[in-house]
Amino acid sequence: MAEVDMAEVNKDATQKSSTGLDPKICVLLAYLFSWLGGLIFYLIEKENKFVKWNALQALILGIIQAGSLIIISSILGLIPYIGWFFFSWLGWVIAVVAWIFGIVAIVMGFQGNSFRVPGVAKLTDKYIKY
Repeated sequence: MAEVDMAEVNKDATQKSSTGLDPKICVLLAYLFSWLGGLIFYLIEKENKFVKWNALQALILGIIQAGSLIIISSILGLIPYIGWFFFSWLGWVIAVVAWIFGIVAIVMGFQGNSFRVPGVAKLTDKYIKY
């Protein structure tokens, strides 16, 4: 799948959002509330590509974050010896890295630019529909 033209997406940062909120505030809320915020703004936004693209990326990033905590830390961390020493902290590291990417995306969003999280942005490009 071809990469989404980010110049076209970012030009909508100054346009009106169909939610009635400033697009930069929508992006902030999408990343701040992780997968739930991303899901809500992805479903209710109809016009603004900037909000829609960032909301989908926030949704995917939130799923990775929650999945790493639930699956890796909680379930695989219960495996005797290997799980205790390896998996119990690995899920937390992945979740913290995802949170840091979310913070960077919020800061970039307030500047009117979309931050492409490595790996996640390709999934976002694949599933975005305009």
